[in-house]
Amino acid sequence: MFEMLIRRGVAFFIDFILLLLIFYGNAQFIFISFDNAGQTFGLQVVIAMIMLQLIYVFIYFIYIPVRMPGQTVGKRIMKIKEVKQNQKEMTVSDYFKRDFLLKFLLSSMTSGFVVIFNAILLTYQSIRKQPLRAFQDYVMKTDVIKVTK
Repeated sequence: MFEMLIRRGVAFFIDFILLLLIFYGNAQFIFISFDNAGQTFGLQVVIAMIMLQLIYVFIYFIYIPVRMPGQTVGKRIMKIKEVKQNQKEMTVSDYFKRDFLLKFLLSSMTSGFVVIFNAILLTYQSIRKQPLRAFQDYVMKTDVIKVTK
């Protein structure tokens, strides 16, 4: 159980760093593109930045796991993947609900509370030698498993 906790934690950290770099690069691109000689940015710049970031998140959490079944870049490096509890592959709708709505948007709306809650929950389960299931795993009836290849 502890090994899986480490794998999930490192995969989360890798995904977090990659998205942070993408968002930072995106913000720099927008700021350079819409530079108004020191003036504040208008609503259209903010909307453009939000839309681009949502597209990046959609690609990272939905398109990539569909193309690399059940894996983001971090999960692929750590050799783990997301599956339904019956061990079947997840659908696009499942990825949208689990990763986009329950992980990304809910974490954003709660200022990261869900991330802290999941860290505590997974650590507790690891100590108790229970199967590791985060909040989104309970809601969507999914598991994160080791890839055996």
